[in-house]
Amino acid sequence: MLRVNGLYCSAALFAFLILIPARLMANDSGPAYGESSMVIGTMPLYLHYDNQTWYNELAYFLMLGSTKNHLLVAYGESGDLYFDRIRQNQAYHTKNLHLNMQLGGDATIWGRFLRLPLHIYVPVRFNTGYQRLMFDREAPSLPDGDADRDTKNFLNLSLGAGLGATYRLTLLNRIPIIGSDFTFDALFVRSPGVMIRFIGDDSGSGSVHTNENETGASVTNEFLLMGRMHRFLEANIGVTIGMRFHATHWSTGPFEFSELLSAVTGDEIPPNEMNYSGFFIGINW
Repeated sequence: MLRVNGLYCSAALFAFLILIPARLMANDSGPAYGESSMVIGTMPLYLHYDNQTWYNELAYFLMLGSTKNHLLVAYGESGDLYFDRIRQNQAYHTKNLHLNMQLGGDATIWGRFLRLPLHIYVPVRFNTGYQRLMFDREAPSLPDGDADRDTKNFLNLSLGAGLGATYRLTLLNRIPIIGSDFTFDALFVRSPGVMIRFIGDDSGSGSVHTNENETGASVTNEFLLMGRMHRFLEANIGVTIGMRFHATHWSTGPFEFSELLSAVTGDEIPPNEMNYSGFFIGINW
């Protein structure tokens, strides 16, 4: 097995991720369908780590950006009890904060497929995601003064590519209120990368962890369907609706290139998982 030092791999991957999307964005020859959107929604957020489920509840999210570049913020709380095998007690009142920033560009395959207003392209995306799990180690019957606050922090860096399509529809006769210009997007991206868990950041008086961080191989699948109505109510804003699915699987570490290759090809899926999916609605301009 070829072992790669996690820190060096993370640094090299980060540098590669910055250069490729920036070049694609500078040379993108696709149509100007990247209007910005601000959308809100709810989504089930799931976190399974170290052979146990830490969070599986509804969360609320806000996303600002386009199909290429966006910033997503999600937050959820749960009052359920989760048993911690390491410290042999329970976690109560769990809070989950998730941040995701995406940068990228599109490499055009067909600008007008079959002479239709259909843009077929290869999306290349760099993702950086941060997950912070916060919980009180107490039972509901205990007073607040006996709470033992603890956290788990994860950072994911990945670069991937896939296949996408954008279809622009312009009606000859304008529909009242809705308008005559519509854009529909569909894309899938698969991204290998690294997942870092900052063990030294774990708090709480009962922590048994050392200050060494975990760095493991990860693979992320993302699927997006989105429709946009332009010039809604004859104004310079429109309406955006759609759904998004995002799932990351990763190994605990140490980082192994062969493990990353197996995850990308699907031969062996890492056991840890974080995923979310949901519908959203918002405005575009």
